[in-house]
Amino acid sequence: MATPKQRNYALFLGVSIAVGLVFAVLPLSQDFSYLRPELLCLLVIFWVMNSPEQLGMTFGFLVGLLQDVVELGVWGGHAMALTIIAYICLMSYQRIRSYSVWHQSLWVFILVGVHQVVVNWVQGIAGYRTPAHYLVLPTLMTALCWPLIVFFFLRLRHLYRAQ
Repeated sequence: MATPKQRNYALFLGVSIAVGLVFAVLPLSQDFSYLRPELLCLLVIFWVMNSPEQLGMTFGFLVGLLQDVVELGVWGGHAMALTIIAYICLMSYQRIRSYSVWHQSLWVFILVGVHQVVVNWVQGIAGYRTPAHYLVLPTLMTALCWPLIVFFFLRLRHLYRAQ
């Protein structure tokens, strides 16, 4: 039987991924679509770094596969990229968590950059091309969103005593 902490944790996790999926397909104008942060990548980084015992590469793969299905993109692009990101986070979460939030943003910038490169590579194999400067803007916006995500989710976890 699940404890209230476990139910709150599962609820936060599920709702955050659902919001990330909706945000990924939210229609934006052409001018602003390249400023959209990679929220699902950010959430995978956050959840894997804060719950490495429960979540890992399988979580990253499943979230990436969901993103591929929802975005009607090349299947496996986001799944492979988020699996790689989850692996890197699992291997270095203790070091990254010891840094300040702004220093963590630099790590997030690098991790999301890796995500963007892998997704663009897979989509390039399938014949879709994205100019390189359109990959940097979402990466930068995602890194700038990191302190907000950390503050918001750690505050919610503390408030509802989720584990």
